[in-house]
Amino acid sequence: MLAPVYLRNRSLQRFLQGTPVSSDDALKRQILDQARALDLDVPPDHLQIRHIADGHRTAVLYVVRVSLPLYTVNLHFSSDIAGGN
Repeated sequence: MLAPVYLRNRSLQRFLQGTPVSSDDALKRQILDQARALDLDVPPDHLQIRHIADGHRTAVLYVVRVSLPLYTVNLHFSSDIAGGN
């Protein structure tokens, strides 16, 4: 049941790795729009953007909610974007 979510998440991670870093708000909008297009339920309040101290990477941490018949699972993912602020 979770395999399709992991496959769609791989597409989101490829998107993130090819996304130029912009303002945090613009980046969040891009990520949420792409997640929605991939049918991934990423709650906006579970999306974090962190600028790595080395200045060359930006970390994106997010949760994908998956509703199963008896309960909801929160899958935690992270990805790096090169060329941070």
